[in-house]
This record gives sequence, structure tokens and C-alpha cells, in this order.
Amino acid sequence: MHYQHRYHAGNFADVFKHVLLIGLLESLNAKPAPWAYLDTHAGAGRYRWDDEALAKTGEAENGARRLMAAENLIGWVGHYAALLRDDDFMLPGSPAIAAALRRDGDRLLLCENAPAVFDDLKAELRGPRIAVHQRDGYGAWALLPPPEKRGVVLVDPAFEARDELEQMLTFAQHAIGRFAHGIYAFWYPVKGQYAVDRFARRLAQQTGREVLDARLTVSAPQDGRMCGCGLAIVNAPFAFANQLPQELPALVALLAQGHGAAHRIETHTP
Repeated sequence: MHYQHRYHAGNFADVFKHVLLIGLLESLNAKPAPWAYLDTHAGAGRYRWDDEALAKTGEAENGARRLMAAENLIGWVGHYAALLRDDDFMLPGSPAIAAALRRDGDRLLLCENAPAVFDDLKAELRGPRIAVHQRDGYGAWALLPPPEKRGVVLVDPAFEARDELEQMLTFAQHAIGRFAHGIYAFWYPVKGQYAVDRFARRLAQQTGREVLDARLTVSAPQDGRMCGCGLAIVNAPFAFANQLPQELPALVALLAQGHGAAHRIETHTP
């Protein structure tokens, strides 16, 4: 296992992803019907603030720590900051955030393939209506459709493989074929703009669905550093799409690391 998220938990990309995830789940919570949350690459669920891995990279200082220190935050950003302040010892990952927002009838399906990380996930996220699977996340489409008929699928791989974008497209075709009305959120790093722009367009073309592509950059491109990331969302709720333009400028202001910090929202149609 090369990539270990414990070194990067709470960085700007995590903050961006988690704030938007909160927005998606809040949109589902606006209706009483239960929902399911499927996390294809769940990680450990929670991460210790005193882990030496976090101190070694210092990435959380320019991410989650900034939100914890900020005042008068509102909306999804404020909700995320409140979740961060709830626990002095643990930093929530995507599964823990979904667990915090779920109601009694909602269900979590969490997938993690690395044995040691899976053990951590299983220890951190336990309880009724939480299922933890040790499996390749790209095969998690087999768990769809959920009985609830509503839900969010987060696809957030480590991007160790060169064909990660292609694998996400293949997953999307399988998953949407089984769960057409689900909300799908595909996270990606911005390493080359052409590749990720093409990915969002192809996602719309191959699924036959509108794709809302949100992107955040914290500085101008720098050699050897990831300075931006995005979330391509299929079947984005109307209320989410309406509020997104109000949330991203606040994130840019909080997370900027230099000249070139910005956000972008585009819609791609089939």
C-alpha cells in the first residue's frame, strides 16, 4: 500500500470534498424518506489529531485547522467546522461525516480494500444499519441499488493508478445502470486540466446524465504539488446546485495558499 490517507487527512482537498458531501446529504435530509450512503474508498473513517503522520506533512494546518479557527461560518462550511470541533481527538473522514448526518432510518455502506485500514474502519464505524465491506471499491456497484431507493455514492480513490479516471467512468456506467436515480460524486485531483475537463464531459456523455463539475484551486500550479481538486456530480439535487455558488467562495477565502486561488462550476450535458 503506497498511499496512506492518514498523512493527508484534513488537507484542503478533504475540506472541499467533505463540505460538498455535507451539502448533498443535507439535500437528502430535506425529505423524510430514508437514504443510503455508499463510500467506495472509505479509508479509516476517523483519524487521530495526534497522529505523527499529520504532523509530518502539516497539510491539515492549511485545511481543517483553518476552519476550526475561523468564526461566524455559515451554511455547509459552518456545519463542517462544527463537526470538526465536536471531537478534540479525532478528525472525521467521509464515513464519519455521513454517520453524523444520518437519521434513524438511513444506512451506510462502506468499502475499503487495504486490510489494515479496513480494520480501523470497522473499529471506528459500528452500529445498526452500518455495513463495512473489505473489497475493491470499483466493484462496489454490485451493492446497488439500495432498498431505500435514494442515496449518495462517493467515489474517492487514491489516484495511484494512471487509469483512475477510466476506472471511475467504468464504475459510473455499471452503477448508474443499476441505480439510475442515485446521486454520484466523483472526486479527482487537478494534475492536468485537459484530462479532468475531458473526464467530466465523458462522464455526462457515457452516462447520459447532466454532470455538475465543481472545482477548487488554492494557488497557481506548482511543480510537484497538488493545488486543486474537483467533484463531478451526477444527478445533483436542485437545492444543492443552487447553494453551491454561495459556498465555494467562502472555501476559497478560507483555504487560499497564494496567488491563483479560485473556484469554478460547470455543467456538462449528454
